[in-house]
Amino acid sequence: MKHRFSLLLISLFFAATLHAQPVAGYGQNDKDALIKALHGISEATITDWMHTLIAPEMRGRLAGDIGYDRSAQWAAEELQGWGLKPLAPIGSYFQEFLQPYTLVKDQGHLQLKTRIGRQTISKPFEFATDYWPSGLSGSGELEAEVVYVGHGISAYEMGYDEYAGIDVRGKIVIVELGSPYTGTSPDTLEMWYPYAQTDYKIENAAKHGAKGMLMAYMAANPRPTVLPGFLYLSVADHVVEEFLAGTGKELKTVREQIKSEMKPQSFSTGKQAFMAVNTEFFPDGKTSNVVAVIEGSDPVLKNEYMIIGAHLDHLGMMPVLFPGALDNASGSVIAMGVAKSLAEAGIELKRTMIILLFGAEEVGLAGSSWFVENWPYDREQIKFMINLDMVGRGNSFFAATSEPWKELLPFFERNNERWVHRPILTRSGPWTFSFRPRTDGAVFSNEKIPAIHFGARGATTRTLYHVPEDDMRQIEVEIMRDVIKLLTMSIIEMGNAKSLETGGF
Repeated sequence: MKHRFSLLLISLFFAATLHAQPVAGYGQNDKDALIKALHGISEATITDWMHTLIAPEMRGRLAGDIGYDRSAQWAAEELQGWGLKPLAPIGSYFQEFLQPYTLVKDQGHLQLKTRIGRQTISKPFEFATDYWPSGLSGSGELEAEVVYVGHGISAYEMGYDEYAGIDVRGKIVIVELGSPYTGTSPDTLEMWYPYAQTDYKIENAAKHGAKGMLMAYMAANPRPTVLPGFLYLSVADHVVEEFLAGTGKELKTVREQIKSEMKPQSFSTGKQAFMAVNTEFFPDGKTSNVVAVIEGSDPVLKNEYMIIGAHLDHLGMMPVLFPGALDNASGSVIAMGVAKSLAEAGIELKRTMIILLFGAEEVGLAGSSWFVENWPYDREQIKFMINLDMVGRGNSFFAATSEPWKELLPFFERNNERWVHRPILTRSGPWTFSFRPRTDGAVFSNEKIPAIHFGARGATTRTLYHVPEDDMRQIEVEIMRDVIKLLTMSIIEMGNAKSLETGGF
């Protein structure tokens, strides 16, 4: 009996010793630590954090506004509570920068006015159905003739000017989003990129004497006022079609001609519009990125940095609340979930991991640009940046990057197969300027810092984007939980890998 008891003790000892051994590929972390990290975040916690970020007191998290400051403060306190530290050269969880902002004070007004003989027939349009007021606008009222000017671009060095031969002085211009170029040449995309920016379009319209703009893209825009006296509204396609009625021009055909022929198609609509916008501009506004780190344990590899980034800001009050649940409370919550899972499980990483919640993405990628421009070390020390933007619905994963960085994708494939078991699509393509242009990953990618866009796919209903209905009704907490699991385990393997070197250019 005594002999059997001794054998049992020896067996238990060896079992415990075996259980505590590091798991191959994950550094010095044993199975218990890995399992704790894998299950570090519950669906209840995700739901609670989501409700915190989309709550009315956060005011839609417009960069510069007090609502964003509250959300940033909350996130920093959580990260600090889990033991994450500020990035040493910054010395704070907040990387502050100047960011003007504009508050939209009311719904504004838009009317189409058509003269028939001596009579003027007015047709009012509806807020949120036909048009959105935007932060880009100045404040005031305007009634004027409406002129269609395509993309509103004067690229003289490329022999392209949509204001040539047409008078827009004192008038309202209808302008298309983006640029006429539809190709994929990186050099050509880079040439057109400045002309595709809405700020440029407003400045160019004003330079030619226009007083207002109807942007033919129905989306609320929180970017700050460009010119105080210039009025701006975003309008739906059916509104543009009403202004074009009777001109002999069809919107779809005009758009196709501009892009296929690469020639301007500007003309007067023969109609007038009345527009009114009520905004308040704060030119001296400030905002911040939230930055926290889990420092690497290896004396050499700790100087290599892995970044998980997501923008914390959204559109704010325009003038109704835009909660921004999918865009991008979801990405922020996932980034924070990875941080909590790693920290509270006591996971050891040889490399340093940075959790980076960007301010001012919605107003032009300002926070990510500021971070990259003010990065205190060699950029080669950033081994990769994982960008999380609108990751809150679907039933499977995807990870996309540029060809030079494709060696990073198997980490996600491998850890999904080991730990999570959802369908995953990974893809890489030739590097192009402005990878997914309106998201923070593009800022890193454009500077040839390895960037991976990680997301969820397979949603069965239409995604609601930049609308007040972007709330918890379109969030699927289960996929967020599993994204946190996959990224947590991938970061552990990547943080302890012998090398994260990727291809060159």
